[in-house]
Amino acid sequence: MNQNIEETFFLDAEEGSKECKIITSMYSETRKKYYLIYEYVENKEEEIFVSSYEPNEEDGTLNDITDEKELEEITKFLEEFEAENE
Repeated sequence: MNQNIEETFFLDAEEGSKECKIITSMYSETRKKYYLIYEYVENKEEEIFVSSYEPNEEDGTLNDITDEKELEEITKFLEEFEAENE
């Protein structure tokens, strides 16, 4: 399941606080994980980021995705999402 969300949030990064725009979110039934797909508001390189998160945690921690198979699954989802929204 995915959602179209038009929201922004601030992410504390090494180069300072970055305003981010949420592209979409998704839940993986196979991994039992939630993901947030987002980009920087001032995104000159058009980079897209993805992090996992726990929706019930109050601190809003975003976790890096380091597993290659997991990244492949998310990339496939994102390609399908973009094709549907063109």
